Amino acid sequence: MHANVLISKWQLTVFSCAALLAALLAPGCGSVSGPGDDDLVPGRIMFQTYRDGNGEIYSMESDGSDPVNLTNNPADDGEAGATRDGRRIAFSSYRDGNTEIYVMNANGSGQTRLTNHSARDEEPQWSPDGKRIVFESFRSGDRQVWSMKADGSNLRQLTTSSNGNAEPFYSPDGQKIVFYSTRSGEAQIYIMDADGTNVEQLTTGAGPNSAPTVSIDGTRIAFTTERHSPGSGSEVYTINIDGSDETRITTTSTWNWEPSWPGR
Repeated sequence: MHANVLISKWQLTVFSCAALLAALLAPGCGSVSGPGDDDLVPGRIMFQTYRDGNGEIYSMESDGSDPVNLTNNPADDGEAGATRDGRRIAFSSYRDGNTEIYVMNANGSGQTRLTNHSARDEEPQWSPDGKRIVFESFRSGDRQVWSMKADGSNLRQLTTSSNGNAEPFYSPDGQKIVFYSTRSGEAQIYIMDADGTNVEQLTTGAGPNSAPTVSIDGTRIAFTTERHSPGSGSEVYTINIDGSDETRITTTSTWNWEPSWPGR
């Protein structure tokens, strides 16, 4: 989990959500769950925090009350995402001396390691039906997008470009995966079929462009770009699923990043 991701995914809290919600976006500070186990009921928010001195995963009520520590490990745990029904959580952890993908029940029980490789496995995301997990891995020598069944079996490498391919995210019907890649030199947003075929480049503007996420109706993609202030600030844009109608959503001279759509 590289440094520029640690800040955005492990230190953001729910307090910054209101501004982007007005534009139908919320930053990647946590996910509102669907119906699930008792400790992840509708309205609870899952988030990552350093409040214990290292990265841990918590859930809390939507008003910030009743924080529950779901992981309790001296190594960093983060990049958590819940299944659509809220019953299972996938996350990455450094607890075994290398970043690997784990899953657990919504109340933190049943923590199980799914990947076991000397290279980093990170950024897990569930398929809408909860049957597969897509993630990024360095196991083939550079950063590539992989998928596996929810029990860690049936590993598949989905991208083969020699340049970085990262931050995969399923479309709501599970038929497509959006991700970013540096295969064209600058980091751009791409889309492909869920089996890795039919790869298409969606963005062409200056970047880097990253952190793509698809709206719940499957028509729009939100992403982060540094095209206005490379290295010193970023903005959130949206674009149609076919790459048309690129629209800037945030306009502040600071870091706006890791967007997510309500319901995703």
